[in-house]
Amino acid sequence: MSPLEPRRVAGGVLLLALATCTGIIGDGIPEAEPDAGQVGTDLPCDVAAVLNARCVSCHGSPLAGVPLTLASYTDLSAPSLSDPSKSNAAVALERMADTARPMPPSAPVPGDDVAVMRAWVEAGLPPGDCGASNPYDTPLQCSSGRKWTHGNEESPHMHPGRACIACHDREGEGPHFALAGTVYPTAHEPDECYGADASATLRITDADGQEIDVRVTSSGNFFLEDARIVMPYTARLRHEGRERAMVTPQQDGDCNGCHTVDGVNGAPGRLMLP
Repeated sequence: MSPLEPRRVAGGVLLLALATCTGIIGDGIPEAEPDAGQVGTDLPCDVAAVLNARCVSCHGSPLAGVPLTLASYTDLSAPSLSDPSKSNAAVALERMADTARPMPPSAPVPGDDVAVMRAWVEAGLPPGDCGASNPYDTPLQCSSGRKWTHGNEESPHMHPGRACIACHDREGEGPHFALAGTVYPTAHEPDECYGADASATLRITDADGQEIDVRVTSSGNFFLEDARIVMPYTARLRHEGRERAMVTPQQDGDCNGCHTVDGVNGAPGRLMLP
């Protein structure tokens, strides 16, 4: 499930991005912020994350059958062609919240995302700087100093960092997980190393709008048994009032399959605390 230094922005909400198996998304962006072809670095990071998730697939560059881009501060702060008394951002917010004529038309925008945009618009569209240093540029380390040493002994703390669902399927043992993975405090931590010993929560939003909160254990592991998740889903990792939000919908619940020690399939590394 991309990078950015945690910071508080419009409305006191922090959205950082996770990397996904289908591409990087960042605190709205890959490396150190906006992905090429996605939103620019002149926006607050929470706003950038919402735009990357909900808007730029059509309103980015190149445009996809729509008349204007919504990929930079200049784009969003410009007067709307439909109502010059309002900014493009204000009109975009209205469409996000419009149940009769929603934008994007494919799926309703989650309330948290609408709240991020509303807070920014009502604050007067303050510019941001989503181009901070890359928090994924860190050394290999086992931050906890603790490792799992009990082999396949059944435990909620077993084999942190490894692809849980793939292992259970391969071995033919253990419960069936709809979603599972490990959260770490830094980006490149080895398999079997205990993850974040923190009261973090992963909020899953599936394609039907169902929201499920999954608690992270003291070893950093999280798992969801026998739940019906309608694919694709997105996720928000929450810890101590901060968020790291995955903005690219996923079809696979085996999070450690992509969030390996170095990351594969576009992930920059481990699933990391905001």
